[in-house]
Amino acid sequence: MSNRNKNKKSTNNSKDNTPKDLNELIINAAVEKYKAGEITNSLEVENFLDGLLQPLMQKLLDTELDNHLEYSKYEHSKNKKNKNIRNGYCKPKDVKTKYGTICVRTPRDREATFNPVIIEKGQTTLTGFEDKCIALYAKGMSLRDIEKTLKEIYGVKINKDQITKLISVVSEETENWRNRKLKPLYVFTYADCIYVPIKDDDMISTKKAVYIIIGVDANGYKEVLGMWIDKTESASFWNNVFEDLKERGVEDILYMSSDGIAGFKGSLEMVFPRTQSQRCVVHLVRNLYSLCPRKEASEIINDFKKIYTSTSQEEAKLMLDIFKNKYKDKKTVVKKVVDFMQYIEPLFELPQEIRKCIYTSNAVESVNSALRKVTRGKGAFPNENSVFKVLFLRIRELSEKWKKPIPNWKTIQSQLMELFKERYTKYLEV
Repeated sequence: MSNRNKNKKSTNNSKDNTPKDLNELIINAAVEKYKAGEITNSLEVENFLDGLLQPLMQKLLDTELDNHLEYSKYEHSKNKKNKNIRNGYCKPKDVKTKYGTICVRTPRDREATFNPVIIEKGQTTLTGFEDKCIALYAKGMSLRDIEKTLKEIYGVKINKDQITKLISVVSEETENWRNRKLKPLYVFTYADCIYVPIKDDDMISTKKAVYIIIGVDANGYKEVLGMWIDKTESASFWNNVFEDLKERGVEDILYMSSDGIAGFKGSLEMVFPRTQSQRCVVHLVRNLYSLCPRKEASEIINDFKKIYTSTSQEEAKLMLDIFKNKYKDKKTVVKKVVDFMQYIEPLFELPQEIRKCIYTSNAVESVNSALRKVTRGKGAFPNENSVFKVLFLRIRELSEKWKKPIPNWKTIQSQLMELFKERYTKYLEV
């Protein structure tokens, strides 16, 4: 073989063996460690990759200083007027990352004008842990649980004070959300509450009602309008709630569905006199269920459902007569259903699609169910602000799914135009 061919072959081999990029360098290094028996399982692969972070961060810090001084470590400054030079390193510090804790030394310059960006001065936690802590906090995890989880998953020990500091930004976000500007019109609104144990000033735990109101705007999109906490249900409390909605921009509400909350209807009529208040049928069902014999409860509830889901008032009355005759030996149950008719009969004056939207508070019930998951079994909250923060984070997660109008919106919108005319249509351009 000629020398020319040998050289050509040698060049090709050299080219083939040269790593093409950083990924290939890392892969080749891992392969060598595998051949040497230093990597034998997937955990050791992860440890190998994690071990690259510390030298990478240190190199980036050193390079930042090179750029700041405009010459590398082993070069002399080309700018003779620049007297700023390297001045060693700061004391080593531990920095928490999602891969574990690394130790780095921040380089210094003589004039102390170097401010690193990769790992800032005084920074001991890389960006990302705030989001992790907030996400865990949003799931209803206690500070102790978050501390334990971060330790188990990431091998990072962060105490409760540090976690509190990381999630402190949520307080401001929560307050801004609770005071944000609202839409001028809400077609359907739903009010309900959940009970949460909260410690008072004497550190005694008492269950307080956290009221949630959900609204559907003029374009069919759902949102939580706000949260309020009160020890008792009273007219003055609800008057403050509705005034709060008005101050935040709500001009009109077409329908409001709720349980028979004390002081609710009178306060609503004072602040939003044209709003039609509707007693939630789901709560009526619950009230009726509590009176039913256990073995017959399911059948009784199914027969009651035939009444409030009837297609017309005439059909509803027929279903009521059948119900009264079938359960005439259960006078308490029958009397309760007859009393409930005052809340059911007005529904039949409305189109079926709108009727379905207001006879139930399922929209708020599903939200409350999700909120209970992050408050149940966590013990008493230290104060009301901590409750607002946890619930706000959960609501923010839920809101990400509300990207489309409510079901049957096109039909409902046409019906609203027919029923309310300009009272509704004037807000469609807003």
